[in-house]
Amino acid sequence: MWRYKGILCMLLLSVIFKPALSSDEGREIEQNLSSMTQENARGYLMPLMESYSSSTLRSTYHSAEINKGFNIYIGMKAMMAFIPDESRSFFATTANGESSKKTATVVGDRGNDTFPNGFNWHVVPVMIPQLQIGNILGTEFSFRYLPSTKFDDKIGDFNVIGGGITHSLSQYLPEIPVQFAIQGFFQKTKLGNIFETTGSAYNFLASSRFAGLTLYGGLGYEITDIDVQYNYYPPEYDPSHSTSQPGVISFTESIDDQFRATLGMSLRFIIFNLNADYSFGDYQIATLGLGISI
Repeated sequence: MWRYKGILCMLLLSVIFKPALSSDEGREIEQNLSSMTQENARGYLMPLMESYSSSTLRSTYHSAEINKGFNIYIGMKAMMAFIPDESRSFFATTANGESSKKTATVVGDRGNDTFPNGFNWHVVPVMIPQLQIGNILGTEFSFRYLPSTKFDDKIGDFNVIGGGITHSLSQYLPEIPVQFAIQGFFQKTKLGNIFETTGSAYNFLASSRFAGLTLYGGLGYEITDIDVQYNYYPPEYDPSHSTSQPGVISFTESIDDQFRATLGMSLRFIIFNLNADYSFGDYQIATLGLGISI
């Protein structure tokens, strides 16, 4: 039985983790940032950075139950962060630093005569493959890996690598219809040439199974560091004169107070597993997962 499970696992991994063709087209975001000071770049990018970092740490579980014996789950997790209206604009400082103007963030709509338009996004979607293997002493191990894959022509590619551990608490408790577990998850992502994120999530999970249907939920705390770097061309930049050269602006944003509650359900039919959940926090995030459990 283990032999056949191992063969099936390798076949599924070869399909799910097959690299997608990357694209170097566009990169409009780099052009938009090139004339922005660090302060303006922070305001311009923040909604994308927060929504992207929050959504990529979602859907790390679809049950608190750790199945007995050897088991594997292989699937795709799709996440969608909803952009609140207040994140679609910000007040940017003018070149002389004496006033500020309301303009679009990277996910907003129209800029003004000084600052560029946004991409007019109302949601930020991502999709990540996930592998889970268990169990060892009531512990399940999760892995995520996505090679450089096109996110959007305006931004460029993104890639993901991460993993986590889920440990059953129910194995230490009297037999009850509700399962409990704790989870720690660590992940690194890169989006275009602009920013990288390093994030960790700590979750308390609960679930209850009724035949093939599982209702689950979780309370989590997230810590994320976002490193931003881009080429800056000052207003007086002239490529024909060496006395005025572009520079590199880099800064780090730390988001360490992200509490999140998640509610969802998972449906299993034979070896197929479909789950959907919704997370509540600064950004509302819906996720959908489809995988195979063997």
